[in-house]
Amino acid sequence: RQRHLTIPCEMCIRDSVNLMLFAVVWIALESSYQHHRDGSETTSRNISHLLSQSVASDIDRIDIALVAVTGEMARLQTTHQRLDSAATKSFLAQLHAHLPMVMGLSVTNADGAIVVGTKEGSQGISLADRPYFQRLRELPQPELLISSPLQGRLSGKNVVVFARRLEQADGRFNGVVYAAVEIAWFEDKVQNLDLGRHGAVALRGDATRGFDLVVRFPPQPPSSPQATMSATFQARIAADPQGGTYEAKAGSDGITRIVTYQAISPYPLISMVGLATEDMVAEWFNEALKVLLLAGAFLVITLLGGLGLIRSWRILEVRTEQLARSNADLEQFAYVASHDLQTPLRNIGLYTQLLERRYRDKIDEDANEFIKYIVDGSKNMARMISDILEYSRISSYEFEEASTDLAEALHSVLKNLGPILEETGGWLCIGALPVVQAEPVQMESLLQNLIENAVTYRHPERPPRIEVRATRLPEGRCQIAIRDNGIGIDPAYREKVFDIFQRLAPQAFPNGTGIGLALCRRIVQRFGGVIWIDSDRDIGVTFLFTLPVEPERDEPAAAS
Repeated sequence: RQRHLTIPCEMCIRDSVNLMLFAVVWIALESSYQHHRDGSETTSRNISHLLSQSVASDIDRIDIALVAVTGEMARLQTTHQRLDSAATKSFLAQLHAHLPMVMGLSVTNADGAIVVGTKEGSQGISLADRPYFQRLRELPQPELLISSPLQGRLSGKNVVVFARRLEQADGRFNGVVYAAVEIAWFEDKVQNLDLGRHGAVALRGDATRGFDLVVRFPPQPPSSPQATMSATFQARIAADPQGGTYEAKAGSDGITRIVTYQAISPYPLISMVGLATEDMVAEWFNEALKVLLLAGAFLVITLLGGLGLIRSWRILEVRTEQLARSNADLEQFAYVASHDLQTPLRNIGLYTQLLERRYRDKIDEDANEFIKYIVDGSKNMARMISDILEYSRISSYEFEEASTDLAEALHSVLKNLGPILEETGGWLCIGALPVVQAEPVQMESLLQNLIENAVTYRHPERPPRIEVRATRLPEGRCQIAIRDNGIGIDPAYREKVFDIFQRLAPQAFPNGTGIGLALCRRIVQRFGGVIWIDSDRDIGVTFLFTLPVEPERDEPAAAS
C-alpha cells in the first residue's frame, strides 16, 4: 500500500514540473517575440536616423557651395564683370571638385539660359520651362529649392536639382544657380543598408511636395503604386511630421513592415525605413524552435527520470553570464568611444576659434558665419558627448547604499542654476522634501536636469515659475512633482521625450542634446522608481517621479 501511495505522488510532482515548464516556455516565447519586435523598431529608427543625417549632410555641402556662388555672382555684378569669364568657370570648377555627388554646377540668366557651367556643352541650354526655375523666379526671397526627380537636358539621366535664386542689386530676379545630383547617388546610399531579405527604404518629399518619390530600394515596376502615399500614412505624418514608427502593409509589394519615417530637417524630404515583419518572425521562429526542441527534450528526460535538469540550468547560467558580459562590453565601448572623441573635438573648437581671431578682419562675413557654425557645432557636440558619458555610466556604475536629503540636493542645484534663474527672472516655490534611498550625486543630476529643462523651455511671454512638492506614498515610497509654467508638451509626446536624442523643438531651442530627460528616466529607474509627465500645451508641464524613502526618517525634511 505504501508503494501505491508513493507512485501517484511522484507522478504529481513530475506533472507539476512539466506544467511549470510549459508555462515558462510560453512566457519565454512571448517575451522573445516582443524582444525581436522591439529590436526591429529600434533598428528601423536607428537606420532612418543615420540615413537622414547622411542625406542632410550632403545637402548642407551642396547648399554651402550654392551660397558661395550667389555671393560671387553678386560681386561680379557689382564690379560689372562678365559672368561667363574664365575666372568664373574656374571658381565653379573648384567648388565642384569638393562635391563628388554633384554632376555639375551651372548659372543661368533671368531668361533661363545657362551662361556658365562646369559641364561641357551646357552653355545656352534653356531651363525656362523647368518648374524649379519658374518657382524661384516668382519667390520674393532667396531660398534653397529641391526639385522632384527629372531628366537632365544634357546628360539624359534622372537627377534631382538643388537651386538658389540670383538677384540684381535692386532685388529683381537675375537667374538661378543650381547643382544637379544623379538619382544613382541616392540609390548608392540606400541599397547598401542592412534591411534584411524583405526590407525597404525610400526617400520622399514631405507634404509640401505631395510626398513625391525620390528613390526607393528595392525598386518596383513602373506599374506599381509606389509613388502614391496611403491615407493612413498621410494622417500619421500630419499628426507627427518630425517622425514616427508604425506597422503597415506596403501597397507596392503587399509586404507588412515596421516602418520608421523621419523628416530630413530643415529640408522638405522624408526618409522611410521598413523592416519586414516576416524577417523578424523568421528570426524569432528559429530561436523559438530551439527553445521548443529544448523543452521537448526536457519533457522526454523528465519522463526518463529528469536526468538533464542540471545540464539545462548550467546552459542557462552560461547564457546569462554571456549576456551580462556582452552588456558590459557594450557599455565599455560606449564610454571609450565617447571619451576618445573629446580630444579631436576640442582641437576642432580651439583651432577654429584661433582661425577666427587671427583672420577675423581678413575674411568676409560669410566666412565668419561659417566659422561660427563650426564653433557652435563643436560646442554642442562636446555637450552631447559629455551627456552620453554620463548616460552610459548610470548602467555600469555600482551604487552603494546611501540616503539623500532632497532639500540639501536641491540647494546645491540652485547654486549652479542661480545665474540663469536670475537672468530669466525665474523663481522657485519649494515644499517639504523627504530623505530618499538614493545616491546624492545622481539626485543632484536628476533635479538639475528637470529644473534646467523647465527654464530652457520657458514661455516667451512670462518668466519661469517652478514648484517642487513631495507626497508620501504607501510602502515606504514618495512622489516628487516639479511643475513649471512653460510651453508645455503635447500629450502625444509624453513618452517620446524620455527617448534618447529626442527633441521636440530643436529649431526654437538649439542648445539641447536630447539626452537630459533620458538620463532622468535612467536615474529614477536605477533606484527603483518611475517617472512620467502631466502636461497641457501652453500651460506648463509637471514631471512626477517616485523614489524609496529612507526608512529611518519618516517625516519629510523641510525646505526653505
